[in-house]
Amino acid sequence: MSDVARHDRGSTDWLGAFQLFALAVVGVRFVQGFIFWGGASRRMIYDWHEIDGVGHAVKLDIDAMGFVADKMTHALPGTLWIQDILEWTLANPDLLLAAVWGWTLAELAVGIGLIAGVFTRSLAAVSIFLNLNLMLIFGWMGSTCLDEWTMAVSGVALSGIVVICGAGAFSLDAVIARRMPGLAAWRWFPWLASGPLSTGAVKRLSWSLAAICVVFTVGSYHILFGAVVSPLHSRVAYHTHHVTLSDVTISANGAVSFHAYVDAGPDTGEAYIVSAQLESAGGTVASWDGAMLASLDETAFDNRYPYVWASRFGTETVGFSGITGAQATVRLPTPTDAPNLAPGNYTLVLEAINGQHWEATGAIGD
Repeated sequence: MSDVARHDRGSTDWLGAFQLFALAVVGVRFVQGFIFWGGASRRMIYDWHEIDGVGHAVKLDIDAMGFVADKMTHALPGTLWIQDILEWTLANPDLLLAAVWGWTLAELAVGIGLIAGVFTRSLAAVSIFLNLNLMLIFGWMGSTCLDEWTMAVSGVALSGIVVICGAGAFSLDAVIARRMPGLAAWRWFPWLASGPLSTGAVKRLSWSLAAICVVFTVGSYHILFGAVVSPLHSRVAYHTHHVTLSDVTISANGAVSFHAYVDAGPDTGEAYIVSAQLESAGGTVASWDGAMLASLDETAFDNRYPYVWASRFGTETVGFSGITGAQATVRLPTPTDAPNLAPGNYTLVLEAINGQHWEATGAIGD
């Protein structure tokens, strides 16, 4: 057999191998695409309401209770490394709206692109980027089966497979290659869309993506859950609520203000506070029961994020509550017995409905 014949046969075999690779991952490509299509379509198509006869996408309406950024405020306590950026975005409504729309359109492009198999490798790489960001924001959450972490690491691994294999005959990339052979012959077309790569490129790409997947999976698991070289201890608790109290200010008549932050716990429920006490070395000097806390005026809660959909503190039938991520300055009025407090140190204690206690100290100066 001549060298030319062997070369042609080798090229044909390699092209056939890539077609088989791509065929093997059609299901993976579809599932990854549908996940992103599902996220975008739920916001843009399937959840509408009317205002003055005009339709609005609830999840993309910053004035609606269902605005999708509510998940971002829930996720703030455990966000990795980009918490300042996330808080800055949440504090600027125009930027927040642009970010939500940008993310949604990116999901839409990735979803449709992977399902249809157009610019497959490029959009699979974007899928990896989106899953990395999902891990940074939401990876710590998931009160049942580490849901968000599992989704993110699986998304990176599956998208990596699509980057390596591309799309085969059942794709728009293949249609473009057949109808526009000049474009298909461009050296970057296989990298941006689909097509066979050299054996050396496949090996380098495969080893690189495998290393990223291993480091990303094991590293994020250790950072978030500490269960690789040590016993399981979550970086931020996602089963039980915790409220951090700070900036306690006390008046001589017993009125108290403080900053409260629900910085741990599941976003599927709220931390319910049913009583508050102000204590000194000699015992309790002022108290507020559940009925008094429930009667607080709306102005008693200066929530950090004013949006109707954001994590907030507010009154309940008994006491008041805050969902995960809620931050507010809370003002307790002068209690019924109106004590005259002497200068000194005091401890504010909040009691939750499940018996948990959170406390912080404050002082009255001379």
